[in-house]
Amino acid sequence: MKLKGKVAIVTAASSDRGSAIAELLASEGAAVTINYLKNKKNAESVLKIIEKRGGRAMVKQADVTIKASVNRMVKDTIKKFGGIDILVNNAHGTIRRKTFENTIWNEFSENMNGTIKGAHNCCQAVINEMKKRKQGRIINIMDNIVNEPVKGYTCHTTAQSALVGFTRSLAVELGSSGITVNLINAGFTLAKKTPHAPPRVQKKMAEQTPLKRLALPIDIAKAVLFYATDLSDFVTGNCLSVDGGKTMR
Repeated sequence: MKLKGKVAIVTAASSDRGSAIAELLASEGAAVTINYLKNKKNAESVLKIIEKRGGRAMVKQADVTIKASVNRMVKDTIKKFGGIDILVNNAHGTIRRKTFENTIWNEFSENMNGTIKGAHNCCQAVINEMKKRKQGRIINIMDNIVNEPVKGYTCHTTAQSALVGFTRSLAVELGSSGITVNLINAGFTLAKKTPHAPPRVQKKMAEQTPLKRLALPIDIAKAVLFYATDLSDFVTGNCLSVDGGKTMR
C-alpha cells in the first residue's frame, strides 16, 4: 500500500470526483476524512464503501468558506487519526452559465470564495500540523476551462485561474518545510449529473481528444494518488493536465 499510515482530507468528497479520490486514497492505506457540504447521503455511501473494503474513514460536514468550520474538521481529523499528511482541495464555487455583461461582482466573489477562499482556509488549517511532521502533500484541483475558456463561464474560469498562482506561491513558501503543493488540471469529467453537456456535445468533446474519450472520476483520482505518494517527492509547484491530451502545450 502506497499510503499506509497516512491521513488525508478530501473536500467535496461526496461528489463523483471527490468520492473517487477518497476511495482510491483509502484503498492505498490512507485514513480519509470525507468532507461534504450538503450531500450527507453520498458522503455516507463513500464511507460504507471504504469500510467494506477494510479502510478507515470518517464523514465530516464543513463549509470550506467558513474558517471555523474548516478548523473543526481538521481538529477532529487529527484527534481521530493522529495527524494530517494529505489535503486535497476538490471543492469549488457554484458553476452557472452566464455572459459576462450580465454578471455582477458578487457572482465573481461567490466563485472566488468557493475556490480560493476555500483552499486558503483548508491550507491554513493544516500547514502547522504538516510543518510539525516536516512533510505534507497539498493537492489542488482545477478545471481545464482555464486553458480552453468557454463562453458564459467567466466567473468560474477566473476563480479556477487563481488556483495556478495560489499553488505556485505556496509551493515556494512551504517547500523548505517538506510540504509539496501541486495542481491538477482536470479535463471535462463524466459524472452522474453532467451539467450543460448533452450527449452530442460530450461526443464532440471526446472526439477532440487524442484518446477519443472524456475523463472519468478515477482518472483524476489516479493523478491525485501520484501527487500524494513518495513517487512525487521532488515535484512541487507543478500542474498536471489530465484531459486525454486535449490541451497539449
